[in-house]
Amino acid sequence: MSESDEVYYIRFHARGGQGGVTAAQLCVEAFTSEVGRAQPKFGAERMGSPTEAYATMSKNPDLVQAQTIIYTPQYVGVLDQTLFFDKSVNLTAGMPPGGTIIVNTTMSFENLKKLIEKTYNRKDLNVAKIDATGIAMDIIGRPITNTAILGAVCKVSGIFTLDELKAAIGRVFAERIAKPNYEVVERAYNEVEVDKVKIPLDLEKGKKKEWSHVNPDLPGYKDMEVGAIWYIPGGSVKVQTGTWGIYHIHWDENKCINCQRCFLTCPDFSVHRKKLPDGTWKVTGIDNFHCKACRCCVEICPSGALTATIKEIGVAGVSGGHEN
Repeated sequence: MSESDEVYYIRFHARGGQGGVTAAQLCVEAFTSEVGRAQPKFGAERMGSPTEAYATMSKNPDLVQAQTIIYTPQYVGVLDQTLFFDKSVNLTAGMPPGGTIIVNTTMSFENLKKLIEKTYNRKDLNVAKIDATGIAMDIIGRPITNTAILGAVCKVSGIFTLDELKAAIGRVFAERIAKPNYEVVERAYNEVEVDKVKIPLDLEKGKKKEWSHVNPDLPGYKDMEVGAIWYIPGGSVKVQTGTWGIYHIHWDENKCINCQRCFLTCPDFSVHRKKLPDGTWKVTGIDNFHCKACRCCVEICPSGALTATIKEIGVAGVSGGHEN
């Protein structure tokens, strides 16, 4: 395949608010050789929910016509390591052997590769890692990890240069936003680590994941009762939104003065209470299955009983993978 006929496919996995869609757009903007397309995939998502975005680039504009989902990417950028534990997401789906996954993590390569193998049964991928959250927090002060991941993608893939990426950031963002992000991408470019084990890329073996289908035995609209009553208390009771944030909220019973401000402030009713014999209510902890770690409770707590720490995934996290 000649260089002019080569097509680059990148898929980004992020959470709402981390800038995954912008990352794909900046890839295309930085690829000044010829042409590219960027496209997101998400529904009525909220801050912290899983999202995907795609960038397709080539020097031959005839090869970048379709505005479609990327099913077999050579590169995957993971903006949030907690996505490994979200059963609705397959970070390696469709990747060909020798594809490269670039993960925002502080894990060792040994533990990261174990996690990828346990979660997705993949041992045939190249692995790179960058502490994108740490870089973003140091420079921007917020866990928006898109430009840090892009700095790593730039170094690992070589699809565009660091100068081209900086120029793209300058064109897309206002100067006050672009300036700190120049520092972010440069630092990520210099600090990204690539595992020493190299696996050759075999694009022919990239396989699109089969679509799921509705079972024919499910009831149709004629079988359903007429009406709009919802019998489940809270439509998202079963959705583990507790994986959506990068923070873990801790409650210290010894510091809690039971003012109830956290309960009244929480937008997701993720503060547990129990009713006492005298009819009053007492805070008993945090529902970490549903808490998205917006930190509203931390900000309003007058006694310091609630604190937020960035989630860490290390050796223990290796046992937390899910089945394909």
